[in-house]
Amino acid sequence: MKKRYSILIVPEGGQTKQFSLSKATAVAAILFSFLLVSCSVIFSVDFFGEQIDSYRLNDLTEENTFLAGKIEVINQSIDSLRNQIVVLTHKEETIRTIFDLPQIDPQQRQLGYGGPEMLPADELYTPTQLSAYQAEAEIDRLLTHSAIEKEQFANVYQALVEKKQDLDHTPSITPTTGWHTRGYGIKADPFTGQKRLHAGIDISNNVGTPIVSTANGVVKCIGNKGQLGKTVVIDHGNGYETVYGHVSKYKVKQGQVVKRGELIALMGNSGRSTGPHLHYGVLKNGHSINPKKYIYSSDYLLTN
Repeated sequence: MKKRYSILIVPEGGQTKQFSLSKATAVAAILFSFLLVSCSVIFSVDFFGEQIDSYRLNDLTEENTFLAGKIEVINQSIDSLRNQIVVLTHKEETIRTIFDLPQIDPQQRQLGYGGPEMLPADELYTPTQLSAYQAEAEIDRLLTHSAIEKEQFANVYQALVEKKQDLDHTPSITPTTGWHTRGYGIKADPFTGQKRLHAGIDISNNVGTPIVSTANGVVKCIGNKGQLGKTVVIDHGNGYETVYGHVSKYKVKQGQVVKRGELIALMGNSGRSTGPHLHYGVLKNGHSINPKKYIYSSDYLLTN
């Protein structure tokens, strides 16, 4: 007699039911149930795997869109920086032209620059990756260019400082107020009538009118100097000296450092003079030159 298995179903408050299965049928039922559960598990894993991949793809897509937006902002900043460097380069060239400084060889501004290694040609890259690479390479180029411009501006600044020092020590203003009564050159001597070189200009005004230094320098000497009477001589360096004759009173001492516009003496009538005035002379490397060329003050009255 074949062995059979019984299954009892006892519902709550109901009539008990009994099923009888053969051994083969029971084994088949168990195998079928196992197969059904296995298929359910497999299908569930595939389903949830696809869902996870979908979520990951969405996340990567959103991240890629975000990065693409950031790269676009960076590219806009790069464009702005590039334009600023162009403007600075133009300004530097203009400054060099105005102050007669040597221009930079254009090839020097086109120095090679480093950057990331070239992307392998046999690999495919997304537009975002390519944009990121191009932005990185352009940033490297601009950094190199800006470093060059920084160095050039430092050189220009130093050159302008030296220029300013030269200008500060170059006579450039009127030494006093008054009327230009006698100019530079071959003039008739007011006492003898003979023509001779008048190595300066005469500015007339009242006794005691302030006289100032026309540039930075050092008082070389003070004292009586022949026909010029009481005289102040200032050494400005770079071969320039200025002479202030016929003064009535000194306001500086020998060896004193003076600045442009600083009071050095008062106008007088000392020496060989027909009246109170200042004899103002300019020397370059020991030779007299026309002081008129070194007076840039617009309020100075030239009548001769």
